[in-house]
Amino acid sequence: MPNPPRKNWAVRIVVALICLSLAAWVSLSIFHAFRSTPDQVKLVNYDDYVVKVFDLVKQEVERFFEMAVLVLGGIWALAVIDKDQKLMLSDYPELAMFIVSTATFVALFYFLQQYDEIVKQVVWDVRALPGDTGQKLFPDVLNSPYLTLHYEVVVRCFYSGLATSGLTALSLSRLR
Repeated sequence: MPNPPRKNWAVRIVVALICLSLAAWVSLSIFHAFRSTPDQVKLVNYDDYVVKVFDLVKQEVERFFEMAVLVLGGIWALAVIDKDQKLMLSDYPELAMFIVSTATFVALFYFLQQYDEIVKQVVWDVRALPGDTGQKLFPDVLNSPYLTLHYEVVVRCFYSGLATSGLTALSLSRLR
């Protein structure tokens, strides 16, 4: 007896293609951004406001990490642990979406790690440089091309991971 047609097969394929297209766009845009952005970090004179902005940026990056862990844990709980919505090897569209969303969050974690390492290294390297008026210098986290690039990559990976995870959850719970 032939297999019956799968429920919403065409819609599931379209959703999977949207996820794959989003992943391809994010990958290409990140690749292009890294090729076209100079490895340049601007410096500003050290003062209390610079440190406050630095702390705000650091907290925002930490929030991206925390939210990504929650979303990734949720999609894994739905796709791997939940008995009713669990992925099967025959669910090709959902399997592709799950892999894309997981890979996007893994990329996010990698770029978060890179961003932290770069910021730590820059702060360490400029700690002894004197400014024009003898003040200490500090990296300009808002206007430095290289730091801005890494921050934007983190943001892009987070929102694309959020979108693909949402589409994966929709497909797993409603379209199958």
